[in-house]
Amino acid sequence: MSETIHVRRPRRPITATLRPPGSKSLSNRALLLAALATGRTRIEGCLDAEDTQLMLACLARLGIAVERDGPELADGLELDGSPRLGSAAGVPALDVGTAGTVARFLTAALAGAPSPSWDAVIVDGTPRMRERPMDALLSGLEQLGAVFEWLGHPGALPLRVLGGRGLAGGEVVLERPASSQFVSALLIAGCRARGPVRIVLREGTPARPYVDMTLALIETFGGDAGWSSSGGDALEVRPRGLRACPRYVVEPDASAASYLLALPVIWGGEVTIPALGSDSLQGDAQFCRVLERFGARVELREHETTVRGVRGAPPLRGRDLDLSEMPDMTLTAAVVALFAEGPTRIRGVEVLRHHESDRLAAGATELRKLGAEVTEHEGGLDIVPPAGGPRPAVVIDTYLDHRMAMAFAMVGEVEIADPRCVDKTFPRYFEVLAELGMGPEASC
Repeated sequence: MSETIHVRRPRRPITATLRPPGSKSLSNRALLLAALATGRTRIEGCLDAEDTQLMLACLARLGIAVERDGPELADGLELDGSPRLGSAAGVPALDVGTAGTVARFLTAALAGAPSPSWDAVIVDGTPRMRERPMDALLSGLEQLGAVFEWLGHPGALPLRVLGGRGLAGGEVVLERPASSQFVSALLIAGCRARGPVRIVLREGTPARPYVDMTLALIETFGGDAGWSSSGGDALEVRPRGLRACPRYVVEPDASAASYLLALPVIWGGEVTIPALGSDSLQGDAQFCRVLERFGARVELREHETTVRGVRGAPPLRGRDLDLSEMPDMTLTAAVVALFAEGPTRIRGVEVLRHHESDRLAAGATELRKLGAEVTEHEGGLDIVPPAGGPRPAVVIDTYLDHRMAMAFAMVGEVEIADPRCVDKTFPRYFEVLAELGMGPEASC
């Protein structure tokens, strides 16, 4: 029988200033770009969780040494990069686990390795990672000259990256990419190409804020990439050597912050997240505006976000939400919708079918357990909240998906199965809930 944690409902409004761990998206981008850059980079506030540990383990196998200031990555770390990362002989197989950013970004970086002296390197992950799409990214890399050999299903892990001459440059056409990570990976690969790279997105840009984040990080590390001056959904990379960033400070994770900011909306109170405000590189930092639409009071300042709620006064209202630019916020919004008056429609998030779980199907199943009427549609969910609020004493299956666990724990009086899945991005999440009076208790 799997471990479960019982999460209580708070007895009083939740009032706190909280700092979630560093952004997973920024941490893994910064780690890889630092490894590809010339010189020594110092990174502070790095996420210390499974996804960043997987990135660091792969970089170590590629010869990148990391010096830590203390036991936690957030304490600070330094690494010496190499523009020839991945070119040395004896590159071993790389295990990317469940980390989509590691799988996609490292595969792209290896494909761009200049004149590698190896014949091939294997990239593999967990059974679920093998199911997640890679085909559009791999097709794009092939258009630039990369060569792959499939060890399972074509266009998916496991695969061999075959050594050649790196990437020549040229134009890549992506037809409706399933993930913004494909676009970001091609941008990173383009920084290693021998000539300019143009990326054309035929049917729009998925989760554009994540692409903009990658562009900002490439600029921080001395690269030259941006949206095409000719307009349309096209990006251009003008390769030049990446340079180390003497000091890079990772913002708190806006996705992790969403659960903490939603708690006072559901239970009343006030939560402030310092160092995460309107100047954030993360599109998910705008989720506070979604909470505002439900009925919360929001102060979004340059370097800080505060959300206030008064339980039941006035009541939360269901909304029609287009979350295409922040799909990871879907489950947070869906749980808030359980406590609203009237239905909520969430749309534009079909990409969630291919994450750690099928988050639309999994989310719908668990919402129904709590008494909601839920209809899945192609790009999202329609949610009619239960009269009288969510049912108590429900066992929530997490599907080993960290976002399922964190979102549904907000409901309170639930049993969360396999709670350690939160180690992927927020290892102390249930400890934080305990400090807020929601007292998780472990059981078996």
